[in-house]
Amino acid sequence: MDRIKLEQLITENMQSIFGFALTRLGNIAEAESLASNILYEMIRSAPKLKDEERFYGFMWKVAEHVYVDYLRQKTKNTSRTAELDESVADESGSALDEIVQKEELNLLRRELSLLSKQYREATVLYYIENLSCSEVAEKLQISTEMVKYYLFRARKIIREGMNMERLYGEKSYRPNIFEIDFWGTKAGDDREYRDFQRRKIKGNILLAAYYSPVTIQEISIELGVALPYLEDEIKLLIDRQYLVCNNGRYLTNIPIFTLDCTKNIDGKLKELTEVTAERFISVADEFEACFGERFSNENLARWQKILLCLHWSLIDTENDLSTNYGELPNDGPYSLVNGGGGSGIIWGRSTENVVGDKLPKGIQGIYNGAPSGDGRGSVIAMNFRQTLNAQHFEGQMTDPIVCTAVDCLDYLPKDWNERLTKLGYAYNGKANFAVWTVEEYHKLREILGECTSIVSELDRKTSEIAATVTADLAPSHIRKTAEYVGAFVYCFYSADKLVKKLYEMNWIKAVGDHEKPAICVVKN
Repeated sequence: MDRIKLEQLITENMQSIFGFALTRLGNIAEAESLASNILYEMIRSAPKLKDEERFYGFMWKVAEHVYVDYLRQKTKNTSRTAELDESVADESGSALDEIVQKEELNLLRRELSLLSKQYREATVLYYIENLSCSEVAEKLQISTEMVKYYLFRARKIIREGMNMERLYGEKSYRPNIFEIDFWGTKAGDDREYRDFQRRKIKGNILLAAYYSPVTIQEISIELGVALPYLEDEIKLLIDRQYLVCNNGRYLTNIPIFTLDCTKNIDGKLKELTEVTAERFISVADEFEACFGERFSNENLARWQKILLCLHWSLIDTENDLSTNYGELPNDGPYSLVNGGGGSGIIWGRSTENVVGDKLPKGIQGIYNGAPSGDGRGSVIAMNFRQTLNAQHFEGQMTDPIVCTAVDCLDYLPKDWNERLTKLGYAYNGKANFAVWTVEEYHKLREILGECTSIVSELDRKTSEIAATVTADLAPSHIRKTAEYVGAFVYCFYSADKLVKKLYEMNWIKAVGDHEKPAICVVKN
């Protein structure tokens, strides 16, 4: 290489070489000495360099070589005064070289895995595949100047990173369980939910970027996943609008019930739910006096009572969401569900990692007056986790259940007749669950009016608390949606929490395998 050009390049990069030395040694005097050694070796070895475009690769290889020699010499000097015993490892030059080189190589690989795509590709092609800047430019379809810029930035990032202690986040070895759900004006499709269940990485990316904007490198460190494996996942999340990017920082775009959020809400609801359960039990009404003989035992009568009160409380509060929080959003992630065009909300939930079997959480289905196709009646049913051994109602069962309630079991197809009998919904050809006439339904609502008001009050307070906490912990740009999501989701969770408390208080108890505690038909 031309000596004048060499001196020019060295002069331009003296500060970078000193920075290289200082970040590794942390001592100005030692760094100046190391930088001088590097410059000397560069001048001495420069005749071997033929292509100017390879100068930067040459410079950093020389720097690394001199640095390794420096460490080896420093270690030798130290070892002369150290006491040796059988536990001291071999510190011969070759052994030390191997140790140092392995350590440097591991750090280099770590930092390469954290480079964003354009920097990483340019660095690998130039330093590892030994392509010139012009060859890299041709391969990446960019200008030579852009290649030089990428290499300059990559070197700076790698140098800083190799001297930085990077601690992987907890999610790198213990990813959170992440669930996703949505609700709105279009028919439900749980493919998104199943996809998030299968692929932990997507949900944990959203968790890592939830409380504040983070770089892709910070996501990588938190999850312990190299960028080449994250980039496609992040692109999918951005395409679905679950994630947004602004100035290189990523932020989650859907409300999430994080562990902190859930614990906060549950803590605030604990006393409220306990007080509500005590008030509910203390109400004196005529339910058992008027209708207690319909049930084979007191426990089934009480399950029916709480079912009906929850049913009417949901009716009482059904307009609260739009009144307090506005209409369903018609843009954002939900607008892409099932082909797009609907109004609705999407939310995530992070749950504890539990070893072994885990009880299902929340109510496992609410059918708050599902009408039969022939108009002969409607089903009210809630699948509580405390009753899943005996009852698990699904929407497709509505018509057969109503048919059984109006004494037409024999007219059902044979497979349905056998299925309902086997499941215990029919016994001796008759309905094995509560059946009410329209007149009785209205009388029950009057009798249980006070209890229903107590439950409705719990629904409203629960929704208000959950809306506030969820919004407070959400990114500011989705605060309004988070309020709606918190209010909507916890409106239903309040029912589960009340039933759980009544169960713990032994007011309602476990049921037999063929008892149907939380279902009834109102026949027209």
